[in-house]
Amino acid sequence: MAVLVVAVFCVPDLINGGAVDGDAPRTVRAAFTELPVPGMLALQSGLVLPLVWRRRRPWLVFTIIFAFFVVQWALGAVLRADVALIIALPNLALRGRIRQLPWACGAVLGAMVLVTLRVSTVISAWFALFFLLSAPTAALALGFAMRIRRAQLAGLRERAARLETERDQRSRLAVAVERARVAREMHDVVGHNLSVVITFADAGAYATDVTPHRSKEALVLIGDTGRQALDELRRVLGLLRDTREGHSNEVELSPQPGITDIDELCDGVRAAGLDVVYRRGAWTGGNA
Repeated sequence: MAVLVVAVFCVPDLINGGAVDGDAPRTVRAAFTELPVPGMLALQSGLVLPLVWRRRRPWLVFTIIFAFFVVQWALGAVLRADVALIIALPNLALRGRIRQLPWACGAVLGAMVLVTLRVSTVISAWFALFFLLSAPTAALALGFAMRIRRAQLAGLRERAARLETERDQRSRLAVAVERARVAREMHDVVGHNLSVVITFADAGAYATDVTPHRSKEALVLIGDTGRQALDELRRVLGLLRDTREGHSNEVELSPQPGITDIDELCDGVRAAGLDVVYRRGAWTGGNA
């Protein structure tokens, strides 16, 4: 920004030697002071060089530029580098503190009144004041618009980050729920069959000494129960795998064992040689 201002606004003044445009009327040229080149360079440096730090110290940059602006017009000089004040004011509105803006606006208003008094000998004071205040007002509005826009973008970024965090949390919660469901399913399906296998194995070991012919029957039942447990395990793992891949409709599903399957469970245990008695009745007075 500073380099652009130097190239566009400072270099023409240096080429002209700080003099007012030669095509201007003599009364206009007489109303302003022609600065020597060193003085013009000093004022241009004070107006333009602070723009380098406008992002980090907006209030300090505005104060320095405003001070050189007042000195320049107090001397009665006209420099194109005055545009630096129009850059520093919206920069303050964009990056500075809000409570600093009233002071800056008041200072700019006073400076414009000073400029109006200087040019009132050439053009109408009200006409000059109107146009001199139009540029800072437009620049200030632009700075405010950019500040509001940045605040909106920051709010949208914060909202997007919050939504992403919530999405990750929901994903982790879904994974935890899925793990709990799989663990419960494995416990219900495999745990029962393993309990039956252990029972049959104990019964077969006891039957070897008492009734050897029953031990073979227990081994057969152990094999049947083990195969049933293996089928159930494959079904659960297949269901889990295909659900993650989005092909759950290809899995052959069957309902989980319920209370109506207790008789079948008891028959399997009795086949192992254990004496099982199961009674089922209705609730009467709180007793089953």
